[in-house]
Amino acid sequence: MEQQSEVNPQRVAAFFRRSNLGPVCRVQSTSDIEAWLASRAYSTLITYLNDVSTEIQGIRSTDLFPIGQNIRRLSAIFDKLDAMIVANPPAPVALGASLDPGNKGYRRWAHSMLRDIYQIVEEAVPSSKCRHVNELGVYLSGSFGSSTKIEYGTGHELSFLFFMCALFQAEILKQEEDLAASALVLFDRYLQFVRRLQVTYSVNSSNWHGGYSLDKFQFVPFIWGLAQLCYEAPFSPQKMLNEDTIAQYRKAYMLINCVGHIASTNIGTFARHSSQLWSLAALSSWPKIHRSLMFMYMEDILLDVDNLNALRFGEMMSFEQDKAGRHLGNARMGVQSPLRRQMAEDQDDQDQDQDVTPRSGTPSISRSEQNEGARKKPRVEEPLSDCMSNSGLSLGSECSSLSGVSVHLPTWLDDFPGSSKNAF
Repeated sequence: MEQQSEVNPQRVAAFFRRSNLGPVCRVQSTSDIEAWLASRAYSTLITYLNDVSTEIQGIRSTDLFPIGQNIRRLSAIFDKLDAMIVANPPAPVALGASLDPGNKGYRRWAHSMLRDIYQIVEEAVPSSKCRHVNELGVYLSGSFGSSTKIEYGTGHELSFLFFMCALFQAEILKQEEDLAASALVLFDRYLQFVRRLQVTYSVNSSNWHGGYSLDKFQFVPFIWGLAQLCYEAPFSPQKMLNEDTIAQYRKAYMLINCVGHIASTNIGTFARHSSQLWSLAALSSWPKIHRSLMFMYMEDILLDVDNLNALRFGEMMSFEQDKAGRHLGNARMGVQSPLRRQMAEDQDDQDQDQDVTPRSGTPSISRSEQNEGARKKPRVEEPLSDCMSNSGLSLGSECSSLSGVSVHLPTWLDDFPGSSKNAF
C-alpha cells in the first residue's frame, strides 16, 4: 500500500485563509494580535492617521482647502443612507412592552443598507475602479454598527477607517489632493450620519470604557480634532470644555464639535460622564494631548480583540506581513503643515493684489498683472502637488517605534516632556 504523505496543518490553514470571496475576519483571539501588528493593514492605518494629523494642523473645518470631485461623490453616499432612515422610521414602542435596548427600526434600516450599499459604492467611485467595489462595500457596510445587537462602537469606526485607507490604496483618492478633505469632509460626514443613527434608533454602545472613555461611541474625531489645534490654536486646552468655546468654535474644529455633542447628549458634568476628556483639559499643550490620545488609541482600541474580531481584511487592507520595513512613529505636531503654509501664501497674495493704491497716487499694477503670461501659483481649491511629498503613507516614516508604549491618565500631568523630540 502506498504510504500517504503527512498533511502540514499550517499549510492547510494558510490555504483556507486565501479566500477569493472577499475580505475575511482574521483576528479571533489574542494569539492573532502579533500578526495584526505586523500586517500591511496596520502599517497603512497608522501611517494614514499620522499623515492626516500632520496635514490638518492649523486648518479649520470652515477654511477653503482642496476638496476633490471624488470626495464630493463619496460624501453623497450618506445622503442616500439618510433617505433610508426617513424610509425606515423608528418602530413605535407599545405601552407595557419590554424595555430591550435599541429600537428595532434599526434592523429594517440595516437590511435596506445591505441590499443597496454595493450599488451605491459603485456609483460613487470612478468606473475604472469598479473592481474594488466589493472590498470597499464590505468595509463601509461594517462601519454602521451591529444589526443583531443594535449597537455601535470604535470597532465599527475602525471599519470606516479601513474604507478610507482603501480609497487611497486604490488611488480613488490622491494624497496630494484629498488627504485633508478625507478627514475634514468625508469622515466628518460619516460622523454626522452615525450620530443620527445612534439618536434615531437608540443604538447602544459596544465600548466597554463607559464613563471613563472620551465618548461612548467615537475615538478618531478626537485625534484629528486635536491635530487641528496643534498649530496656532485660538484657545488653550483648559478652555476646550467651556460653553463659550463650544458656541464660538463648534463649526471650526472637530474636537469642539465632539465636545458640544457630548454636552448635549449627556446629563451632568464632564468629570462625571467623560472623565478622561475632563482630565485631558488639564494638560498644557495640544501636541502633548494629541500624542497621548494616539498612544491610547493604539493600546486600548487597536489591541482589543473585541474591537477587531468583526474587522475584515482584503486585498487593499491586507493581513499579510508588511515586508517594507517601515518604522511607525508619531506624527510631527506643533509645526506648520505644507497645506497650511500654502493657504497662508495664497492669502498673502490675495491681500497684496487687493492693495492697488500706490503712495504716489497713480494707479499701481497688481502682482497678478505683473505676472500675467507666467505660470500662476495654484489656488487653494486646486490640488497641491507638493503638499505631501514626504508623506509616510507612501514612503514610510523614520521615527522611532511606538510598540510597547502604555499611557495612563494618572501620570500624564507630570510625565510629559517639553519637547516633541523626546520619547515617551
